[in-house]
Amino acid sequence: MTGDGDDWGTWGCAPAWLGELLDLVDEGVVVCDRVDGTVRGFNRAAARLFPGLRPGRPVSMSAAPLAHIAAPRAECFYTVHEGRRLRGRLRTAHGLAVWLVHQVSGAQEAEAALFDERDRSAFLEETTRRLGASLHHGRTVRALVEIVIPKLADVAVVVLPANGRHTQWHRAGPCGARCSGEAAVEAVERVPPVADALYGLLPRPAVIRAQELGALDDVIPDELVQGGVHGGVPGGVHGGVHGSVHGEAAPEALVVQLAAGGVPAGALIMRRGPERARFDDADIDLAHRFAVRAGLALATAALYSQQAHTIAVLQASMAPEPLPVIEGLRLGAAYRPAAEALRISGDFYHVAARPEGGVTFFFGDVSGKGAEAAVLAGRVRQSMRTLAMVEKGPEPLRDLQLLNELVLGDGHRFTTLVTGSARPCDDGSVKVEIASGGHPFPLALRGDGRVEEIVCEGMLVGAVPDPSFGRTESRLAPGELMLLHSDGVTDARGGTSGREIYGDQRLVDALASCLGMQAASVAERLELLTTEWLAGRPHDDISILTLQAPPRGGPPPHHQREGPGGSVRADGSVRAGEPGESEDP
Repeated sequence: MTGDGDDWGTWGCAPAWLGELLDLVDEGVVVCDRVDGTVRGFNRAAARLFPGLRPGRPVSMSAAPLAHIAAPRAECFYTVHEGRRLRGRLRTAHGLAVWLVHQVSGAQEAEAALFDERDRSAFLEETTRRLGASLHHGRTVRALVEIVIPKLADVAVVVLPANGRHTQWHRAGPCGARCSGEAAVEAVERVPPVADALYGLLPRPAVIRAQELGALDDVIPDELVQGGVHGGVPGGVHGGVHGSVHGEAAPEALVVQLAAGGVPAGALIMRRGPERARFDDADIDLAHRFAVRAGLALATAALYSQQAHTIAVLQASMAPEPLPVIEGLRLGAAYRPAAEALRISGDFYHVAARPEGGVTFFFGDVSGKGAEAAVLAGRVRQSMRTLAMVEKGPEPLRDLQLLNELVLGDGHRFTTLVTGSARPCDDGSVKVEIASGGHPFPLALRGDGRVEEIVCEGMLVGAVPDPSFGRTESRLAPGELMLLHSDGVTDARGGTSGREIYGDQRLVDALASCLGMQAASVAERLELLTTEWLAGRPHDDISILTLQAPPRGGPPPHHQREGPGGSVRADGSVRAGEPGESEDP
């Protein structure tokens, strides 16, 4: 090694034979007292790369490229000097700064560039895979900040768009540290690049000084990125500040906008520890390509979350309400929408207690299925409930006439409907009065096992301007039961061929087999038989409502309410649950 003497010159910290060994190394080795300080020694390979190297002279005079490296404490660096492409690293040993430099040929550089591009492509592919694995917004945000580390940064924070005067943030840091919280919008707006990213005004990533993040100290504390090399390089700046020939350079942060289709989805803030290179052009380009994918995933997850919330609100407003507990009357219901994932349907029913005893009820089926039918079903249900509130007593025929005008105004759909009342009598029977608007006839299960239709003619509601509706009365003796059902039961296609409809006769036979069962159990059994017939095939909305006169000497009902019309199964259907009544064994 060239030096001030036969050994390591003025250092006196290594034997002469070590310098001779370093002369055999193909990589240039330059030793300085600090990053931008005096050259203490170098080997022959370094002398070939930097002919001006002289011991005892500042590195800025002997090897200008080393003095002007943008990130002198980087894991690696790249520069061009006198037409030579140079790559190197900066290390420390025995309190001295050691530069390790080698010349890169065109072929080597092309190979390295190809390797780097493959590495970046693999990173982006992994980003797409992980961010596309979930539509849950919270999980997507957490995955996003975790992916960044350690490829792009040591600490990453995603700040989400403001909700009122606060915004949520999620952070990932060293050693698997994860954290989240809220920040005031005023604090975010005191960091203009972050605010611009949140408002969609930062199309390209921006490198800023870390001091500019002072307003967000609680979000991204300095200590998270200053826990790396504290000993540092002699003469350098500790705690994450890189040394340079011009003095101390402040640590940096990279701010990236997350957006999709011009819609802001958040801001990503990245910082690196003191042992890492500052963000160069390649890092910024990779961060931008990452942000394109991350922004799309985040915006998609946010949209899905909003839709899921909207659907949940609609489900809550459209789902059947729990059946009331009525003395002298037993009730049961089952409910299985065609769109089971949405749990909304065009079938609807409602049962309400009357102050004088008994219940009023209505049961209907809007033409079609899915969300469009569910919207009209919700309007019909709310209209019928409103009419019940403003009238002094049940007026089923008048209700149907008024409802017909409402459905006609909708313009392209109609509904079938049965409405009426059920009142327990002193002898234990139940008197039922109904009016029908084109709905399938109710079925009565008599005490001797016979199944009878309760004939009540009527036209469809909303089909013509001046329809004719029918009205009738019936009586249920103790133990007898009345069944209301939608055509999703009788029209269910299944069986061996998968094309055969369940039909009226199968329903009659199934109901006859329920003799002696309670109302809730009957509803559940009929829904179960229909589902078995379907065997998982697509189906129309299925709804069932049962009203029963309690048998003489039967067990009293337990006063316990369940879900909407019954308890909700995991598959989205509703188990027939008679409120206040246990199931038959």
